Amino acid sequence: MAGRRWSDGLHQAVEAKEGVNIEPENITYATVTLQNYYRMYEKLSGMTGTALTEAEEFSKIYSLEVLPIPTNLDYQASSDNYFLDARKAKEAETGYEYIYYVPSDSPEDTPPELWKRKDYPDSIYRTVEAKLRSIVKEAAHFYVIGRPQLIGTTSVESSDRLSGRLRAEPVRRLLQTLLIRYHWMEANDREEDGRAIAELQPLYAPLDELSPAILRQFAKPLGISISLTAPENLSALLYLLDLADKDLPRLERLIKGGVPHQVLNARKHTEESQIIAGAGAFGAVTIATNMAGRGVDIKLGGDIAEEILSTVNRVLRKNDVENAYNLTLEEQRQVLLERDDIDYGIYETEIGYFLKYFDEMEHVKRVGGLHVIGSERHDARRIDNQLRGRAGRQGDPGSSRFFLSLEDDLMRLFGGEQVGNLMERLKVDDSLPLENKIVANIIEQSQHRVEGANFDMREHLLDYDDVLNSQREKIYSQRDLVFVKEDLGEDIADMLRIEAEKRVQDALTDEEEGPWRLLAWTEGVQPSFTDRKDDIFPSFGMKLLLNELHDVENPKSALLDLLREVINAEQDRIFKAIESTVYRASDGFDNLLEERLDLLDTFIQNQEDREEILRSQELLDELNSLLAMRLKLSKNQLRILVDDAYELEDELREMIETQLKEINLTRMIAGVEYRLGQPLNINKNALTQKSWNEIEKEIIEAADQALEARLESMAGENGQLARDLESALKREPVEVWSDTTNARLLLGLAQGVRNVFDPRTHRQVQKTYTRFQYIYLAAQYLENIEVENLIDEVMDHFDLAEQTLESAWGEAKLREGSTAATLVDLGLPADLLADEYAQTPPANLPEEEREIIIEKLGHKEMTNIQRQLLLKAITDQWVEYLTKVEALRVSIGLEAYAQRDPLVQYRRQASEMFQVLLSDIRSQVISRVFAYQPRRWKAQPLGVVLDTNAISTQTTQNAKPTKTKKKRRRHKKK
Repeated sequence: MAGRRWSDGLHQAVEAKEGVNIEPENITYATVTLQNYYRMYEKLSGMTGTALTEAEEFSKIYSLEVLPIPTNLDYQASSDNYFLDARKAKEAETGYEYIYYVPSDSPEDTPPELWKRKDYPDSIYRTVEAKLRSIVKEAAHFYVIGRPQLIGTTSVESSDRLSGRLRAEPVRRLLQTLLIRYHWMEANDREEDGRAIAELQPLYAPLDELSPAILRQFAKPLGISISLTAPENLSALLYLLDLADKDLPRLERLIKGGVPHQVLNARKHTEESQIIAGAGAFGAVTIATNMAGRGVDIKLGGDIAEEILSTVNRVLRKNDVENAYNLTLEEQRQVLLERDDIDYGIYETEIGYFLKYFDEMEHVKRVGGLHVIGSERHDARRIDNQLRGRAGRQGDPGSSRFFLSLEDDLMRLFGGEQVGNLMERLKVDDSLPLENKIVANIIEQSQHRVEGANFDMREHLLDYDDVLNSQREKIYSQRDLVFVKEDLGEDIADMLRIEAEKRVQDALTDEEEGPWRLLAWTEGVQPSFTDRKDDIFPSFGMKLLLNELHDVENPKSALLDLLREVINAEQDRIFKAIESTVYRASDGFDNLLEERLDLLDTFIQNQEDREEILRSQELLDELNSLLAMRLKLSKNQLRILVDDAYELEDELREMIETQLKEINLTRMIAGVEYRLGQPLNINKNALTQKSWNEIEKEIIEAADQALEARLESMAGENGQLARDLESALKREPVEVWSDTTNARLLLGLAQGVRNVFDPRTHRQVQKTYTRFQYIYLAAQYLENIEVENLIDEVMDHFDLAEQTLESAWGEAKLREGSTAATLVDLGLPADLLADEYAQTPPANLPEEEREIIIEKLGHKEMTNIQRQLLLKAITDQWVEYLTKVEALRVSIGLEAYAQRDPLVQYRRQASEMFQVLLSDIRSQVISRVFAYQPRRWKAQPLGVVLDTNAISTQTTQNAKPTKTKKKRRRHKKK
């Protein structure tokens, strides 16, 4: 997939390794397992040579059958339309039965024309050391006779280990051990019977631990030299490696330089194709991980360099060979061999390389083609089959053999140790390979188990992803619907109703906090805004207040009375919060004091059992650290603390209580002053000398007085609000009082301006602040109202707000397009316009048609806004949800410790989280659906500018109390 990157820092690690710019991790916008990705398609098909071992997985997950297709040669041999016969034969040396192909009706002694790969039985050894020695021995044999080899490994580490064994020194050491064993057997007239020989056991130690000195100690009693180039040793090595006399030059080369080889792994991925292309050359040895080099055919004899081919074509063309470029390589070779008159000129060397290539290719086929050596079984049989499949392609000769040990990871997991112990008890020689069907079956069963375990893991992972997959389908289907649906108004209305029903029910359940929280929510969803005629469309809470100003005789007086009720309701709320703060501080003080006194008792009791004598200051530091306080003691008190802490207990208790009281009192007063928005007129030092009940009473009374003073200062007969209202009416006289007039005055008087010092610019600036909130009074109007009625009122208000906003958008869009030549240029579909007005300029429209156009434009703009909001909300919340679900999936395994099924718990919690996701999407859309407006309207403060030192709530000397003053109820501590 284009742009796909690995997660968990893996991609960054690869970028660092490759020396490119390291990009930050991508944000996950979507996630899907490969299984569910493939299951999104109605039809699935594919072709691979290794799918048969995974037939169960294809059936269970994809409902697909795996159909084995015969190879090309098998198909030709079994078909009547082709002329090939498959025949069987046995190798004389090993007795291995293999299959080859000859033309139909050929005599029995006809040599093979095509071959089927020879898959030799696995050679199984007790130890890894014995396995490695056998691999090196076989690699040395085939290297000397010129047969190409591909050695497969399961890891880069194994590749490096084998590569080290094929170097000159380890190869010489191995050949020396073989020579010593050979001469020892001859000297002691012993034959190979498979039993371990105690005298030779030291030779089976790892090769890097066998020094020449140790080998000489073995060779000295036998009277032989460990020099591999000695004539008698060369003859013995030819016998031991099953070589002919003609192979002696390459054997000497092996002794001097080891087995030349190439290592292909992730470190050399840039050279992968070149290394694999040359893996079939004469005597080539390639070590590769099982998966390396896939997709590149290994040609027997290797590849010819392009320079050589160009030279051959050039020579043939100069010697008047027709169509030289169109000849096959074999035809070009025949021309070069048959014609004696061809002049090679300066290209004789290149022509020699070209002809040598064919000789080596024929030699490679004669000795058996590519031989694949597997150094270890993979967990999955299909990977082993992929490795075997590198040899014997399209009728070429080839073979494969796996070398295993009972110490391999796979065997250790599934019973290899028991077989190894059996071999050890039976005194089986380490160099003797097991080619037993029982052991081979154990290995195959082990692979079956691992494959089954891996499939169970993938299936288990799929069970987890199926939960997310069903949620993904729901989210994507909703998202797709948002793209194509023309009218989203009903969807937004449904969201508003669901949220409104939930909020209203919660509000009326909690009579104390619910109503004002409901109005705060409606204010956040739909604040007051101006319509197309510049009239104010109020929020739901403001509308409740405006209803109180309908049909009044004196609008100005009614407005001031309403403002006084607003402030009084807010101050009731503040007073309750202050009482709660004071009472909580009292309870906190009692608990804190009890805790500290318990710690003091523990400290004093421990003094009796203390063996170590501490200095007085160290003892005080320990006490302060234990109490998390800073007690200060005189010298005499310190002495008493050391001698007998019980005598000082009463004084310490009093000090702790006093200090805790000061700390708690400071915090409580700060909390009260924060609620009031001004300092308390109270003597803190005098309070510390009083009891806590007296402190509570005095602080509450001080707060009550401050609130009363603020009420009279703001809403008294000659208070700040009355003066601000008078000033505003003088500036802009009101002839006809309307909801818009009242709303502007209410919202404007709720704002004030004060001069503050800006520490950044070091200048005095004006800052707008809120003088009071009106939602607490509006909340009182919701008392004794039925749930359904309130829901209907809220929804009717939101519907009207949407219509008003839609009309405002239509007016704004029509105003923007006033310069358009025709109505069609505004972007409206032609079928929405009357035929006689389609080509009319917007400025020339009749009023009736103009209203229709405004409605259509507004509806179109609102739909676009709603579509953008929905798409953004779904995208934002879904991305965040994926992160949360991933965290849940990682941690859900801990549920097993509580004897609960993690999968069941994952499904349950993911379902709950998905409901929260839908709620979050709904909340995000609702919170912004009325926020997009043609032009922003903000209430202008009508209050006078105050200095920062002048507190807006301080008592005005000339303010007179009104007769409508309410007595605030005192809430007693429970």
